[in-house]
Amino acid sequence: MFRPFLLLVLLLLTTDAAAQRLMQRKRPDIIPLEGQAKRIGWFIAPGLSYTLPPFSDEEQERFRSGDTVHTATYDPKGRIGFYVEGGLTWFTRDPVVVDYFDAGLAYKNLRGSESFAGSLLRGDSSAATAGEGTFAERLLTFSVNANKFIQTANYQFVQLSLGANLDYRLGSDYEHTGDPLLNDHDFPPDLIGQLHFKVGYGFKLTGRLIVIPTIETPVFSVVPEDQGFGRLQWFSSTYRPLLFSVRFLFLRARDGFDCPPPIRHNEFEKGRTKQYKPDSYHP
Repeated sequence: MFRPFLLLVLLLLTTDAAAQRLMQRKRPDIIPLEGQAKRIGWFIAPGLSYTLPPFSDEEQERFRSGDTVHTATYDPKGRIGFYVEGGLTWFTRDPVVVDYFDAGLAYKNLRGSESFAGSLLRGDSSAATAGEGTFAERLLTFSVNANKFIQTANYQFVQLSLGANLDYRLGSDYEHTGDPLLNDHDFPPDLIGQLHFKVGYGFKLTGRLIVIPTIETPVFSVVPEDQGFGRLQWFSSTYRPLLFSVRFLFLRARDGFDCPPPIRHNEFEKGRTKQYKPDSYHP
């Protein structure tokens, strides 16, 4: 009778110790979930843009009319542009699927260039063709995102984001020496609508500041018609817009609370904890 009782007590003690170790291994929340932080925060995200061209250049037939045919090999190149975004965040109460949503306005500059060499066949005669050009777009962008944290260490995480962006053209500069008809030039419309994917690696630096370097790219174009997982055409070539930014995400503490900062123990503090009690005073 006593032995089963002893085994039950040992089992309960072992289970309790395992549960305590499991709780101790649980990583602290990136966003405080016990009421310290307000559900609305804000962010700014300066960065750079780049238009990624295709990796291979192949001869293409771009114009045919009767006995006139124009073929050419294009050499597109990406260029670096400026990007900056700011907006609001909304933190969920139960971050099982989504940790927070955000909505922001951005200024986006997309730049690139293209050169080509080809031949124009007309009946029995042929002529060499060549040209080059550059483009620059200035866009105002409204975007929304759903964001998920995957923690990799205390106060460090991978952020995965899925969202949509609406780009409105503020202005553009196009220069090209090639014939636009023979080369079948095309450009994005004044209003661009896309779905995009974003990945980043973040760090919580203080109780109210989180820093997340990210890279973003469109994955599908609603307007204009998709040309290959979000690629856009300028002149005769398609490019993939890439956005590199550093998001500074600011938490807001509730009245009477403070967002707990990351705790960083040194080796001495990990080994021992001191408590000071004043000696009793006897007159």
